Amino acid sequence: MVAEACSVGLLGLSGWFIASSAAAGAGAYSLFSILNPSGGVRAFALARIVANYASRVGQHSAALRRIGAARLEFYDRSATDPGTRGTWSGQSLDRVMADADTNGMALIQATTPMVVATAMTAGGCLVIALAGYPLTAGIVAVAAAVCAALAAAAVRPMDKADRARSALRAELVTAVEAWPEMASLGTADQLARRTLRRITAFEGHRFHQAASRARTAGAARAVTAAALLLTVALAAGRGAGVATLVFVALLCVGVMGNAERLAATAEARALASQASERLKRDGRERPLRPAPSPAFRAAYTSRGLTASGYWLPGTPARAGRQIGFAVQAGQTLFVTGASGTGKTTLLNALEAALREPANQPAPGVVTAVLADDYVFTGTIASNIRLASPAARDEDIEELLTVTFLDRGGLGPATLTGSGGRVLSGGEQRRLHIARALATGPDVLLLDEPTTGLDAPTATLVLAAIRHWLPQAVLIMAMHDLPADPDVLGSWTEVSLD
Repeated sequence: MVAEACSVGLLGLSGWFIASSAAAGAGAYSLFSILNPSGGVRAFALARIVANYASRVGQHSAALRRIGAARLEFYDRSATDPGTRGTWSGQSLDRVMADADTNGMALIQATTPMVVATAMTAGGCLVIALAGYPLTAGIVAVAAAVCAALAAAAVRPMDKADRARSALRAELVTAVEAWPEMASLGTADQLARRTLRRITAFEGHRFHQAASRARTAGAARAVTAAALLLTVALAAGRGAGVATLVFVALLCVGVMGNAERLAATAEARALASQASERLKRDGRERPLRPAPSPAFRAAYTSRGLTASGYWLPGTPARAGRQIGFAVQAGQTLFVTGASGTGKTTLLNALEAALREPANQPAPGVVTAVLADDYVFTGTIASNIRLASPAARDEDIEELLTVTFLDRGGLGPATLTGSGGRVLSGGEQRRLHIARALATGPDVLLLDEPTTGLDAPTATLVLAAIRHWLPQAVLIMAMHDLPADPDVLGSWTEVSLD
C-alpha cells in the first residue's frame, strides 16, 4: 500500500508541479519556488523504489510459505488416510502441486491487489474530498465500485471453462491409453473425432472467456474515462486552477488504475478458490475402496504374519463372512478368486494395517507390488534405485538375471520410455518385482504377479522370488493357483469365491 500510495502521489505531485511551473512561466514577473515540489517528487520516487522492493521480498516469502504449507498439509492428510493408498498417479500429484502453487500465489495476484485497490480508493477519495471537491470524490468512489462489480461478473464464465478443461484432460489421458486397442479394432478415427469434439468445446469456452475478459476491460476503461471527464468538469466548474485541475485529474487516474486491475485480481481469486477446493477433496472425489471393519487386525513378527477379523462383503455369488489367516516366515499365501471378489481390496487393507507401527512388534519391511504399479521415465537402474538408492550396477544386473529381464537384452542403462512404454507388459511387471526385491522385504504383497507372462516364465519368476527371499512372507493375489505352486515351497490358499 505504501508503494502504491507513493506511485499515485508521484503521479499527482509531478503533474501539479509541471502544471504550476508552466503557469508561472506563462505569467509576467511571476515567482514560483521549485525547491519544495522537486524535493517532494524525489522523495516519492525514492520511497516508491524502496517500498516496491520490500513489497516484493515480503510477498514472495509469504507466498512460498503458503505454498509449502499447502503441500505439507496435503501430504500429511494423504499419509494418514488409508483410503487414498494406491490411488495416486504422477499426473494427479502434478495437478495437486500446481493447485498448491496457485493457492499460494493468490497472495500476490489476488489478495494484495484487492487490499491495495480498496485502500487507495478510500485514501484517494479522502484526499480529493479534503481538497474541497467532495462530489468529485463521490464520483470516483462510485466508478471504482462499478469496476469491482464488473470484475466480479467477469469470473462467472470461468467455471464452465474449468469443467471443460477437466473433461478434456480426462479425455486425452483416456485416448492415449486406449489408442493401441482402438487402432487394433479399426476404430481410431472414431476416437480421434470424439477427442476433437472435446477440444473444440474447450476452445469455445476459452474464446467465450477471453471475449468476456476483453468486454470487462473495455467497460472498466470506459468507466474510468467517464469518471475522469466528470472529475475535470466538476473541478473546472468550481474555479480550480490549472495546477489543481491537473492534480485532481491525475489522482483520479491513479485511483482508477487500481480499480481497473480488479478484473485480473478477481480471476486470480477464482482460480485460487477452485484450487483450494480441489486440494481439500483430492483423494476423496474418487470412489474409495470399502474400509476394513474395525475388528480387522494384522501384525507381523519374526515368526510370521497373522490377520483376523477381515469382513468379506457379500456378493450375488457368495455370502458375507469374516476371514483370517496366519502365514509363517518362509511361507506363501495365495489369495484367489474371480475378478471383483475383493483380492486387491484385501491386499490394500493388509498393507495399510501392516504399516501401522503399533502392528509391528518386530521391525519389518513391507513392500507391495500393485496391479497398476508405475514404471518411471528414465532407465532400468533409476527405477530400481528408487527402492534401493545404494544399489550398484552389479546388484541391478543380478536382479535383472533373477527376474529373467536380461534374456531380452535389458540392462541397467536401458531406457524405459515415458511411463515404461518401451517395455512390454511382461517386462514392466518383472521390473515392478525386481524393484520390490531390491528392498529385501520381510513381507511382500503381490497383486497378479504373473500378468503378461507365459506359464513357463511365470513359474521361473515365482521360483526366483522365493529363492531371493527365502524367509519372507509372500502373499499373492491371483485368479487361480499358478501351474506349479510348489516352486514357492510351503504354501496355503484363501479363496474369496
